[in-house]
Amino acid sequence: MKKLIIPALISGIVSISASAYAADTDYPNKPIDLVVPFDPGGSVDTTSRIIAEVANSYLSDNAKISIVNRSGGGGVIGQTSVALAKPDGYSILAMTSSVVTNPQMKGARYVIDDFEPVALYNLDPQVIAVPGNSPFKTAEEFLAAAEQKKLNIVIAGIGTSHHMSGLAIEKVTNSKFNYIPTKGFGSQVQAVVGGHVDGVLWPLGEAISQLTDDRIRILAIASEERSERYPDIPTFQEVGINIPIWATFRGWAVPKGTPKETIEHLSALMKRVYETPSYVEKMKSSGYLATYRDSAGFKSVVDNYSKLTTVIIEEGGFGIKK
Repeated sequence: MKKLIIPALISGIVSISASAYAADTDYPNKPIDLVVPFDPGGSVDTTSRIIAEVANSYLSDNAKISIVNRSGGGGVIGQTSVALAKPDGYSILAMTSSVVTNPQMKGARYVIDDFEPVALYNLDPQVIAVPGNSPFKTAEEFLAAAEQKKLNIVIAGIGTSHHMSGLAIEKVTNSKFNYIPTKGFGSQVQAVVGGHVDGVLWPLGEAISQLTDDRIRILAIASEERSERYPDIPTFQEVGINIPIWATFRGWAVPKGTPKETIEHLSALMKRVYETPSYVEKMKSSGYLATYRDSAGFKSVVDNYSKLTTVIIEEGGFGIKK
């Protein structure tokens, strides 16, 4: 059986003292832009708004966080704008896995080291889902069909975690997919629910939002154990996909050169949000597991994901030729 060797994406929690948040500093003393590099409505936008609402309850009136949707290029436009922003803590990136792959896949002007990880707030396992009226009732049927002919899979964009998970599945099975990038989560939903594609690779949090009225069917989840909330959904390994875990990460990052004290301040703010019961409950009700890793812990997750996807991109020849 083909096997994909995956570094541990989840590192140990490294606590940060709450005193960092209460440090004697003038930061922040003006509004903060939290740049979401995707359209409204998707998982990054949804979770960012939940976080901003809670975080703003701890910030002064003149230093609130505002969500700025700066989409385009599968995240490249918004990501680049933060990479080039002044490193003063007033431009934060809602950082996802595509930050790692966009320089290789799309020729983005930045490199991953142009960002300083601040904190991780969510790890969302990938799922295989199909339209509610799909002929594929199980993941095994889906994979068998993909061995006979390429199945059409809608993704958020080339180089995103959705795309990378598909390439990883192809690497460890005999399945083949035709990837159809779309603009925005709404377009993906229309393609899947309308039955215009064979399937979709979504983080669990996004897929959950479409389970009502049998709009979609989840066939498998890329986690080491079955979901407590959805115990009937088998893991990737149970259906013959030798990938123990594949999770989209979401967190905050700031431009390289941002003062250490500012990063610690923002990381402590995220920790304070994480320790707020109403935040954890709102994330859960929206389909997301609240998590916290500080700057060092988040960097470990990013570095491991970078090592894994670099191998997939280079072996598959998917990178832009320079």
